[in-house]
Amino acid sequence: MIRDGALTEWQHLDMPYIYQSIHTLSHKTRHAADHLKILNTAAMRLFGVQSDLTRRELERQTTALLEANYCTRNTSIEVILKLYPTGEQTLEVGEESIYSGYVVRSLRPEASIIRSTAPLADYPTSAMVATRHLMREIATARDKHRVIMANEQGDVINDVAEPLLVIKEDTITLQPSPLQSVEQQLIELAALRLGYKVEHAPITVKMLQSAHEVLILSWQGITAVSHIESKPYMSVISERLALEIESKEK
Repeated sequence: MIRDGALTEWQHLDMPYIYQSIHTLSHKTRHAADHLKILNTAAMRLFGVQSDLTRRELERQTTALLEANYCTRNTSIEVILKLYPTGEQTLEVGEESIYSGYVVRSLRPEASIIRSTAPLADYPTSAMVATRHLMREIATARDKHRVIMANEQGDVINDVAEPLLVIKEDTITLQPSPLQSVEQQLIELAALRLGYKVEHAPITVKMLQSAHEVLILSWQGITAVSHIESKPYMSVISERLALEIESKEK
């Protein structure tokens, strides 16, 4: 890991944090400036601190970290940037993808809905990371791949780091949020370029029941849900969106 600019052995910092999951390919950082903007906005609102990293320094440190860990250049790799209440910051190597670039992942999960709340879901925090891990364990216990959280009123909880969106006919609905992930911004721009309608509105369980496609975004790109309970979904527009996003990265 890199801690405050210095390469060091991995250490656990027992503090909450704001984070960004950054897509890298061939040891190059994608959308570094956008990730820093989201990180700093969230950290200032919650902790009253900001990162002193510049775009170029983040790109340099990311490349150095990946090279030091002998990471492949052939597929995409997640690098996690964390900013703590003390102002300390770390860069860590995350997941390695089997794909190169933004894609619709081949795994199309079956999901279950659980009535729950989530701490500060509109911000990319360590609390939401822990919540997501808990929800995935619950999903496994139900023989599902994913859990979709919804409150008692039937509103889907917006996980800003892994946002859910729905597609019905030619309209793509994104959840409104004080912060939008880099991937959600890319999806919106791609949808508009392809001629789809985009709306920002709360997503409800009722909307899931009538949607044609349900997407979950992450650093890798798009996960197209195959079923929620017994309701099946397609992935036609999801594939078009992923191709459009990746075409602009080349």
